[in-house]
Parts: sequence; structure tokens; C-alpha cells
Amino acid sequence: MPTVYKWLTGLASIAILLISVTAYLLQPSGSVADFKAWQYQHNAGTQHKSKLTVKFFGVSTLLFDDGNDQILIDGFFSRPALSQVIFQKIHSSPELIQQLIQQYQLQRTRAVLVTHSHYDHALDIAVLGQKLPNAKIIGSSSTLNIARGGHMAEQQLIPVVAWKAMHFGVFSITAIPSQHTPPTAVNDDLGQEIAQPLKQPARFSAFKEGHSFDYFIEHSGQRILVKASTGAIPDQLKNIRADTLFLGIAQLSKQPAEYQQQYLAQTLGMLKPKTVVPIHWDNFFKPLDTPLQFLPKIADNTEESLRILIDAAGKQKSQVILLSQPVSYSLS
Repeated sequence: MPTVYKWLTGLASIAILLISVTAYLLQPSGSVADFKAWQYQHNAGTQHKSKLTVKFFGVSTLLFDDGNDQILIDGFFSRPALSQVIFQKIHSSPELIQQLIQQYQLQRTRAVLVTHSHYDHALDIAVLGQKLPNAKIIGSSSTLNIARGGHMAEQQLIPVVAWKAMHFGVFSITAIPSQHTPPTAVNDDLGQEIAQPLKQPARFSAFKEGHSFDYFIEHSGQRILVKASTGAIPDQLKNIRADTLFLGIAQLSKQPAEYQQQYLAQTLGMLKPKTVVPIHWDNFFKPLDTPLQFLPKIADNTEESLRILIDAAGKQKSQVILLSQPVSYSLS
């Protein structure tokens, strides 16, 4: 009996240790509140000088709005919980998407441009396309197969064509081939494609990267570049200048120092933006109706990633603006 008791006690101790370690690793990797000096402070009564505004919904979901037309980048709203992503098949939330369409008047959306086909970028495009029949879905062949899995009308689907400007109202948008964040054990699928229509629910691993794209947006003299992933093709952006850069920083701090320096040189240093807005820093396993949190410690050190960006931006006098809620930020 004493031997069995010791054995059970040892197992219980190991279980408690594993639970404690897991709980620690799932904590946010820092606090958004510690970056209040860089956070955009929204005043509901403020009149925007520029008609062009943007709202940030976490990850790389950005809604550009000029009062007439809207352009949506990625459109990932459903944000399934970590437990669902690991243990179950995942799917869009049509009810939530319908609510957001009404709340943010997304009926004016002219196009949904998808940066790549991982689920945290492309999960919701089929439902968005169904509920926004006047919007075009633009992306790689993998992205379009996610849309086809939801039986979207083929006339809504536009294969992305690199370096060819697309026009929607006053918006001019050019897709630029890009590079994803270096692979990890859970997303080691870079370059793999979704060859057939992907029906939901589906395992998160079925959402292959396909190909990655940046989007260069021009509107009434404003030049904006959206880079969702922490990867860059050398000299790809050397002939472009941007007033505002939306820059992915997921796992930046996890990369070697040389990689960090090269990434920032190829993006921030090459584009020379007046303003840089970090994106893809939040815990996308949490729903949108809760305040955005940093990615958990098991996935990233977001606090360090932000500090690396802030330091680099300060050296070239680019302003860092942290958007932490979906409110209108003026692009002027």
C-alpha cells in the first residue's frame, strides 16, 4: 500500500506541475496597458480630418472606409477558442458575422482581400461572401477554394494577380507577393495549397498557407501597405513608399537577431512610413467582444516584439500607433 500511495502521490504531483506550466504558458505575453503611450485614444466626438479611416479587428483584419466604399483585409471574425482549434473541427460563426455586418455597415464592402489561407486569415470568407453578394473575394487559388467550399457564387471570386492594380471606387489596390513568418511545428505547411473546395467544419491544419501577399492601397494621395506576416522577400518593396505601414509582428521576438534586423530593414526601413501600426499581435483564440490581449507566452513574446518595433521606428522617426479596439482611426 505505501508503494501505491507514493506512486499515486507522484502522479498527482506531476499532474499539478503540468497544469501549472500550461496555465503559465497560456497567459498573455505582456500587457497591452503597458503600451498606453502608443495606444490610439479614440474620442467618439472627434471629427476626422480625412474621409479615409480604418478599423482594426485583431490579427490582420482591417476595414478601410472612405464613407462610400469599404475594403476589408482578411475578415477573420469568428476566432474559435484554442480548445476547439486543437481538439475539434472549426467553422465560421454566421450569426456573429451577420451582427458585425449590421454593426459596421459592411454592406458597403466592395472587396475582401485575403493575405493567405491559414484559418486565422481566411476562415470566414465563405460566409462573408454569402452575406455580402456585391463584394469580391480576392486571393490565391487556395483562398478561393475555401470560398468554394461554402458554395459561393463563382462570379464573386477573383484570383489574385501580382502587381496588377485593382480599382474599387477611389481605392487602387495592388497585390505584392510576400513571404510568411518562418514555419513552426504547427504551421509547417508554407507553400502547400488547398487543391479542392474546403468545406467546413474542417481541421485547422486543412487551411494550408497557399501563397502570401501584401496589399498596397492608394486612396486620394494616401499610400498604405498591409503586411500581415513577419516575413519579407528581399528588395520586394524597394520601389514603394508608404505613408502608413500595417506591419505583422507575430513571433518577431522568436527570430534570430539577424532575421529581426533584416525584416525591419526590408519593411520599415525600405518603405519609410510616417506611421507604423503593428498587427497580428493579439490572442486570436479570444472572442472579439473581449479586449484584445497579447498572444500567449507559449506562442510569442509580444511585449518584446513590440519593443523591437518601437525601437526601430524611433531610430527613423516613424510614429508607432497601437490599435487595440475596432474604432475609426483616421488615415491623414
